[in-house]
Amino acid sequence: MKMSELISFVGDDSIVFQNLDQSMVSANSGKSGTKITFGTQEPLAMDGTKRLGLVLWFDRDTIKAALEHVKGGA
Repeated sequence: MKMSELISFVGDDSIVFQNLDQSMVSANSGKSGTKITFGTQEPLAMDGTKRLGLVLWFDRDTIKAALEHVKGGA
């Protein structure tokens, strides 16, 4: 399933996003990659956080352009 299909199925109203850069507590680079610790407002439930979080990685320039377009800058 493509991410766009998943979002279409569950609906925009059921999804929020959290910018990892803005919620990062710490980050360390090592041989096996980067370890990132972040905080969230999501409450804990018996089987994890109340809502399921997924991490998506985007090209920074593409996201910057998309956000500028939405704000009317492009």
